[in-house]
Amino acid sequence: MSATAWKPEPSSEDNDDDHKESKKKQKKDEASGWASTRRYARIPLKIMAALATVYVSILSSERYFYYWVQTSIERTDMHVSEIDFPAVTIIPIHLSSLNAEKLSKAYNLVQSVVWQTPMSARLTDENFTEFSELDNWNMQSWGIYQALQMNCQHFFTECQWRRKAMNCCDLFRPTKTFNGFAFEFNSLVSSGRDETWPWSVAACGSYSGLNVKIKRYQGLYTLNTMGVIVHEPTQLLGMSIDYSSEDRIVVPVEPLRFTAELDVRARPVQMRRCYFENEIPEGKSRSECIYKCHFNYIISKCNCSLELPVKATQDEDNTADAKESNGRRICGMKDLACFNQHRLSLFSMSNIIEESRDNVFSTVDCGCFPQCGHTQYHTSTYTEKLSTHTTHAAEIEIDVYFQEETLFSYRSMLRFTLIDLMVSYGGIAGLIMGISVLGCINSFLDRFACCRVPDGS
Repeated sequence: MSATAWKPEPSSEDNDDDHKESKKKQKKDEASGWASTRRYARIPLKIMAALATVYVSILSSERYFYYWVQTSIERTDMHVSEIDFPAVTIIPIHLSSLNAEKLSKAYNLVQSVVWQTPMSARLTDENFTEFSELDNWNMQSWGIYQALQMNCQHFFTECQWRRKAMNCCDLFRPTKTFNGFAFEFNSLVSSGRDETWPWSVAACGSYSGLNVKIKRYQGLYTLNTMGVIVHEPTQLLGMSIDYSSEDRIVVPVEPLRFTAELDVRARPVQMRRCYFENEIPEGKSRSECIYKCHFNYIISKCNCSLELPVKATQDEDNTADAKESNGRRICGMKDLACFNQHRLSLFSMSNIIEESRDNVFSTVDCGCFPQCGHTQYHTSTYTEKLSTHTTHAAEIEIDVYFQEETLFSYRSMLRFTLIDLMVSYGGIAGLIMGISVLGCINSFLDRFACCRVPDGS
């Protein structure tokens, strides 16, 4: 009979240890499973957070690329001495003559249509057929200006600048406009201009600026209506043209000054809608751009062309034969009706051309932008009648001055700069994703043993 080896029975303590180890293993497996579940569950959350970060970043980018600028009041107490006095252009618009009554009526008709005076709204078809024998609008060939004493010594009787009497020929420069003649003051684009222009004033109120008196009787003709254009010294045209047949024309000027920060230059011209001074190409000032836009618009509507120079002021050496240059016929008296129908002044400073017909509102944008640093001169004209009911006074007085001693200055600046965009990106990433530049650097360095932070530290 073989001997059987005796084995001791397992104690209760050994059973408890095995049971505990089994439970620990089971809990470890369960914990590992939950960790994997939590790890995979974070993936869609991270994706959603990343998408939210991208979406909010795109919204922030739109503020930078599309809503880039804001114009706010920089100063409310800017003194008029800190800006230039406006340039002033004086133009004879309507005249009369007993010796050349029909010729003067034709002159007034052309001037009313080209300058769009209040008289143009009352013109009828009969007015445009009255002078069919006149083939063209070239008033230089009509002999009117030869009869007018168009020089400063005979045109003006008295001139004052800043309440001081001055020689009118020292203040004004004669110049030609389309089918007209004008005198310019303080204009930087005038031929033969004073080297010290533009001038400034330090006061406001009547007689504090430019005050002139004009002879109403000029040779064979009598001046009935005068046109006064107040504009920037660097431009050819003004915000508006004031017409009056009264004996005293008072033109208070309310200027507004506009400037822009250099950061605005970072945006395209089409977005900031202004040019910095060194960005303006030769012959591309705002007034020249608007003039060409109006000129091209009206000749396309009436299918004829005018012998006009590029600039609003006419230079005989620079005048091209319009018929040879574009193949269109030269506009004649019969085309005045078409010009008046579209009611567009060739010399208006408006950037928008209204095409509204039959109660349908539509416009054409010339797309001509001013300088980022410029001054607008707004006028509110009133007149006084110094003569009797039957006769006019022998003189026409024109008084141009600043209405107030101070003005508002506006400044354009970037509403959302590149630095603001970077700060926005960083704030969005930190708020939604918990990402920072320092955290990314530490995460990158922890992948290298030499740079890893010890656990005990």
